[in-house]
Amino acid sequence: MVFPMESFAQMQGFFWVLVRISIILFLMPFFGARGIPVIWKAGLSLMLAMILTPVVPLPDNFPNTMLEIVLSVISEMLIGVVLAFTVRILFASVQMAGQFISFQMGFAMARAMDPQTGNQTTVLSQFLYLLAVLIFFTIDGHHLFIHALVSSFHSVPLNSFSMNSGLADVIIRGSCDMFIIGIKIAAPIMVALFLSNLSLGIVARTVPQVNILMIGFPINICIGLVLFGLVLRNLPPFFSDAVRYMGRDLVRLIHLM
Repeated sequence: MVFPMESFAQMQGFFWVLVRISIILFLMPFFGARGIPVIWKAGLSLMLAMILTPVVPLPDNFPNTMLEIVLSVISEMLIGVVLAFTVRILFASVQMAGQFISFQMGFAMARAMDPQTGNQTTVLSQFLYLLAVLIFFTIDGHHLFIHALVSSFHSVPLNSFSMNSGLADVIIRGSCDMFIIGIKIAAPIMVALFLSNLSLGIVARTVPQVNILMIGFPINICIGLVLFGLVLRNLPPFFSDAVRYMGRDLVRLIHLM
């Protein structure tokens, strides 16, 4: 399919498609990371805009005045924030599970710089995040997102975003699911380490001569790492189902806009 740039209206359509795509990509968890050069993000946005412009519906009338242009850009920004936030919730839940596990194991004191966000995070949280990104691309999660992006142009034409009450409910429910997914991933390790700390506490009360502080950290780390390896075996199918649920949530959000 030939990319049309023969008229001023087609150039305007390409510009507004590029605005929506670039905002979403710059807010995505992986593509919008600080470690990825801006020129790569801009090039990917430009390539997707060139591919999607001939196949998505364009409005008959484009904004002409400065006020209309500003309101249209804000409208596209809101669409990008909603879609990118839904994807970020999924990856944030995995990072939250890593934070829970690291806190129980005693790894919360050892933090490293996260190149994706520029903030300090635990090693297990960063490991789970990178593993979730690999699973996301392995099961073609990016195809689900591109499909939802194309559907957004059909369900929500350019410059026609409107806030719906049901939209806020879906976003709030997705935020609650972030905590639920994080706790489900970390629950086996958290329960085991809680029982371990409880047992060590009983030993400290019954045998005060035992230095619990010196033996508690190695025991919790060993138990945590063993269970962490067992949890990793079940993480891919669990995360795959979560990605599919995310795809359905994206479609639901688009229809509510």
